[in-house]
Amino acid sequence: MRMFSKSLSFRSLPSVIVSGAVVVACMIVSVCSGVCISACTSTQPIMQTQCTVTDSQAVAQTLNSIHRAIGLDVMRRLSFANQPTSEGALSRNSTGYFHVRFQMSISTLTMYAVLAENVTEVEKAVKAIEYSFQYQLPDGDFRLIQPASLAQMPPASEVDLASGSAFFLSSLGVSLSALQESRWFTTSNEARPYRERIEALRPKIVLALERLMQRSEILLRADAAAPNRLLFDALAYQTLGTYGNIAEAQRLATRFTEAALALQVAEGYFQEGSGYDSSYQGVGLSVGWNVYLTLAPAQSALRERLWKALSCGTSWQRSRILPSGEIITQGNARVYPGGEKFLGEEKSIAWKDTVFSFWYYFHLSQRAEYNTLAMSVLRYYDR
Repeated sequence: MRMFSKSLSFRSLPSVIVSGAVVVACMIVSVCSGVCISACTSTQPIMQTQCTVTDSQAVAQTLNSIHRAIGLDVMRRLSFANQPTSEGALSRNSTGYFHVRFQMSISTLTMYAVLAENVTEVEKAVKAIEYSFQYQLPDGDFRLIQPASLAQMPPASEVDLASGSAFFLSSLGVSLSALQESRWFTTSNEARPYRERIEALRPKIVLALERLMQRSEILLRADAAAPNRLLFDALAYQTLGTYGNIAEAQRLATRFTEAALALQVAEGYFQEGSGYDSSYQGVGLSVGWNVYLTLAPAQSALRERLWKALSCGTSWQRSRILPSGEIITQGNARVYPGGEKFLGEEKSIAWKDTVFSFWYYFHLSQRAEYNTLAMSVLRYYDR
C-alpha cells in the first residue's frame, strides 16, 4: 500500500558496474490538476546487474497480516504523520478542498485503525472517506476546485481527473479490503456504527468504480509509459472490484497489471518514460505488492507472474542502495536533482515506498537481507 505523505518523518547489495552512459531525452508527462511536469535530459549509467527471483512465496500473508508483521508502531507513525481535520480532509485538502487525489492517506488511517482495533482511529478513517464522497458528482467522478495559489496553472484535463480519481480509489480500495479482512471490524458491536456508515456509501463507491471503468481506455493510453500508474489503476480496479463483486473490474485489474509488467526489462527495472528511475521503481513495487496481496484465488496465474516480476524488480532496486542506505538517483529518468516537478515543487525521492517494498518482500520470502536493506534506508532518511 502506498501509505506515505511528505509530512512523515521517520539497502549486502550487488555491485553496480558502470561502463558508459545513455542519454535520456526530455519528456513531458501530464499529471493531476492540469500541471505539466518536465523531466529533462538525464544521463543513465549502463549497469550490469543480475536479477534474482525467489522461486515462490515462503510464508502465507494477507494484506492485514503483513502490515501487522511490519509492526503496529510503524503503522501508527504513518497514520499520525498525516492526520485529517475534524471534517475529514487530508493533505492539500486540509486548507480547502482541492481534489480527492489528496485523500490517499485514507489507507494509512484505516490500516492502523483495524490493526489497533481502535474506534477513535476508525472514526477518523470513516470520516475521511465520507468527506471525500461529499464531492462526488452525479456521474461518479469527483469535483476539482483549483486553489487560488495555482490559478496560473492550466485547467485539468480529462486524463488528469481520471488519474487523480484512480489514485484516490486505489487507496479507498485498500482501506475497504483492510476493513473487510478485519474480524473485529466485521463482527464487533463497537464497530457496528462504522460498518453501517461504510455500507451507506456502497452505492457511491460502486458508482465511482463504474466511472473509472468507463475511463479504462483513457488511462491505458495516458499511463502507457508509467508502470507505477498502471499499477495504481490495477489496484483500484482489483480492490473495488472485489468489494463490489464486479468481475469486469477484476479483469481490468489483470489487463492493467499485465501492461505494467510488459514495461519491465530483463535487468528487473520497470521502464518509466525512457529509462529507469529508482524513486518510481520503489513506488511501483510497493503498489505492485499490494496488488499481489489482494488478488483472488481465481487469479492464480497472474499472481505467479506478478510474484516473479516483483521479486526481480525488488532485486534490481537493491542494486540502487548505497551501503549508507541512500537511494542512488544518478541516471534516473524522472526524479533527480533538477528533475520533475509536481504542482511547482521538485519531486523528492520516494524512499518510504522503497522501505515498504523491501519489507513486503522480506515478510513474503523470508529473505532477511531485505529487512536489513529496509532498515538501512529507514535510518538514512529518518533523521
